[in-house]
Parts: sequence; C-alpha cells; structure tokens
Amino acid sequence: MKKLQFWSQLSYFCSVNTIYQPIEKLLAQHEYVVVPNLGGFVVQKQSAEITENCIKAPFSTIAFNPLMQHSDGLLAIEIARSQSISYRSAMEVIEKEILRIKFKLDMSGSIQFGNLGLLSQNRLGQLLFTPTEKADFLPSNLGLANLYLSARKNNYNEASQTIRFTLPSTKTVKYAVAAVLLLGLLLISPQVNDVRLSNQANLVSILNTVPIHKTIKIENKVEVNKIEIQDSLTETPNTTETSEMFHVVVASWESAETASKYCQELNAASYTQAHVVSPIKKNHVAIQSFTNKVEAVVFMKELKKANRKFGSAWVLCQSARN
Repeated sequence: MKKLQFWSQLSYFCSVNTIYQPIEKLLAQHEYVVVPNLGGFVVQKQSAEITENCIKAPFSTIAFNPLMQHSDGLLAIEIARSQSISYRSAMEVIEKEILRIKFKLDMSGSIQFGNLGLLSQNRLGQLLFTPTEKADFLPSNLGLANLYLSARKNNYNEASQTIRFTLPSTKTVKYAVAAVLLLGLLLISPQVNDVRLSNQANLVSILNTVPIHKTIKIENKVEVNKIEIQDSLTETPNTTETSEMFHVVVASWESAETASKYCQELNAASYTQAHVVSPIKKNHVAIQSFTNKVEAVVFMKELKKANRKFGSAWVLCQSARN
C-alpha cells in the first residue's frame, strides 16, 4: 500500500503544472506575482544600450525573490477565473502545485518554470532562478529588436590621388616663347591710327560751327521748364481731414421711426444726448458720442454697471470728412 501511495504521489507531482500560464498572464498585466510558500516573480525593465556596432533595444526580464511569501490573492483569483472554480479550490490547487515543485527540486535539483526560466535549489536548500533570455509573453518585449550598425568601409585609393605632371617637349617651348614675345610687342607699340580720337576731333569742330543764338534759345527753354516745374510743386494740396466719432450704441432698429421713438424715450429719461446715428445697415441709437475712443469705452462700462438695461451696449466708430 505504501508503494502504491508513493507512486501515485509521484505521478501527480510529475503532471503538468497549472500555475505557469496564470503567472505569465499576471506578469504581463502587473509588475510582480507572489506565489505562496515559494516566492515572488518580479518584472525588471532594462533600458537601451549602445555598443560599438549595435544598439540593443530596451527589454524586460523576470527576477525571483524568495522573501516575498505573503500572498495578495491575485494568483488564486486568476486560477479560479480561468478554471471556473471557487477561490478556496484555487488555493488548494496552488498548494498542490507548490508541493509538486518542491518535490521535484528535492529529487532533481532544478525545474523548468514554464516560460519564465529555470528554478533550481542548491545544497543549502536556497532557491536560485535563471530567467529566460526572451520573455516574449511580456508586452514590453514585443516588436523590439537590436539594431546592428555595419562598419563603414573606407574605399580610399592612394593610386587615384597621385598627381602627375607631364612637361612639354623643347619644340613646343620655343613656339610658346616666340608667341609671348610677339604679343608683348603688339601691346607696347604706340597707337598710330586711333579711330576714336579722329571721331572726337570731328565732333568738336561741328559743335564750334553752331551759331550762338541757337544755344541761347535752348538755355531759355530750359529755364522756362524749370519755372513751370517749380510752380507745379508749390501748388497747395487738397486739404481734406478726417475725424472719428465714437458712439455708445444701446439699440439698433431696422425702422427709422422706431429708432427715433426710442431716442425720444431716452431723452425723456434724462439721457438728453441720445440721438440716432446716420444709418449704417441699421438705425443705431447712441446714448452719447465722444471724439476719444478711451472715453467712449469707459462710459460704456460705467453705463453697463449702472443700469442692466444697457448690458448690450457697444461702441461704434464712425469716420467723417470735413
């Protein structure tokens, strides 16, 4: 009977573990998972690293802390939800799986803990954990790969950079020297027949033959033109000045009669300066007008505070030419 019980327990302990997948799922959602009576698995994030020819992408690894023994209930809740069992039944499943893991550690010294890594036990009974290189079940590791940089090849060719000079033969040197001497003689020789000088001389002689009275008439015409230009410049410009009026409008009407009646009501209510502004699309009733915009705005604000009836008052700028 004892042998049968031993082999039945051993067959159960060698069965497939049912807590690996829930742990992986919880690690994908949270930063740690506590396994009661075993320890806690923690997600550790490592930043990108730049080496000589490679840029390593940021990745996350799994670490194990045997001191995390206090259960927060997340693992039991996940097992109960996935297997459609009660919370107490899920706790019993976890206890049985922990017994199986510890039994296998005592027998073989190590166990492959799903996709998390290798869990082993030393001679002193301490638990050691070696994480897997690629934790593909973590969302932070999806779609990231190392970037390898190819070394830049220097295609510098020393032979192509050599500069060669080829000297001409002695015959070509003689011809070149003769051509330079001939060109120098041509440049140094005096100008015997200069066509430009002869043309200038003829033009001077022609100018000297012009009668004196013709030149006087030309000068008089020039003076007359100068006087006419000065007279045109001294003409008085059109002096048209524009002035702006700022009306504090309290109402606008389509009908001119309605606007005038409302203006009479305002005059009767001690607003003696109320008047109808010349129609601009509508007939605006101004309670008072100013020549200064600042004064008009200040009056409008004070009017709104004093009487809510004029809460929609606004300032109309109207330009008038004198």
